Amino acid sequence: MSSANNDLKEIIEGFAPISLNQMDRVKLMRRVDKKFVIPAGKLPLLLRKALVDYYILEISGIREQVYQTTYFDTNDYAMYTLHHNRRKNRHKIRVRKYVSSGIEFLEVKWKTNKGETIKSRIKKPEGKEMLDFVGSDEFIREHTPYDAQLLWPKLGNRFIRLTLVNKDMSERITIDYDLTFTDIKYHTQASDENLSIVEIKRDRDGRKSPFLSTLSALKIRPAGFSKYCIGLAMLSPEVKVNLFKQRLRELNKL
Repeated sequence: MSSANNDLKEIIEGFAPISLNQMDRVKLMRRVDKKFVIPAGKLPLLLRKALVDYYILEISGIREQVYQTTYFDTNDYAMYTLHHNRRKNRHKIRVRKYVSSGIEFLEVKWKTNKGETIKSRIKKPEGKEMLDFVGSDEFIREHTPYDAQLLWPKLGNRFIRLTLVNKDMSERITIDYDLTFTDIKYHTQASDENLSIVEIKRDRDGRKSPFLSTLSALKIRPAGFSKYCIGLAMLSPEVKVNLFKQRLRELNKL
């Protein structure tokens, strides 16, 4: 293990923990998001500056949580195309697995034309197929304009996530790194150990964010990043990539 990784793990252990039950107060199902794309090498500095003001999520003694996600779309990539074309009122449909616990959820993320992100989810029963369990069709029909029978698995990803919660319980920060993307149709894969995605999720009326202030002081500015769209743009020969070309060039520089 590199000294940088040792440094990161030491800082992670320095945070005061928060449990899932305690974090339930910060679900932020209606929220405003800001994303930042940063080199993974900057994580130790950012986390060190956050030690005083934030808790870290700990589940069964584990702070670095491994996530696996499968994204679904129509045969002609309707959801991807809406995002690529900068359309509002767009959706993402995915099944996310929390690897340490084995628990899976069918999730819908709706980006409204007011800039809000509204997230809905239901638990997927163990042993059932991704979208083939009681209630899945109704859930997708209720929360999206799509028919579950016309959706197909398009992209998988796997990453490590840290979750921070500020001490006034109005803000949650996720930090994702060690990302791997898999195009499910073409069986191609891409990994990036130098990339990390920081997402700050706040109540619309949340207080000033110390983490945002640190990012601003380091001249790190918000940058849109969809794991689904960027993963497909990197791997799929079927989708348009015009909007994401600049982002792909920036990732190559990382």
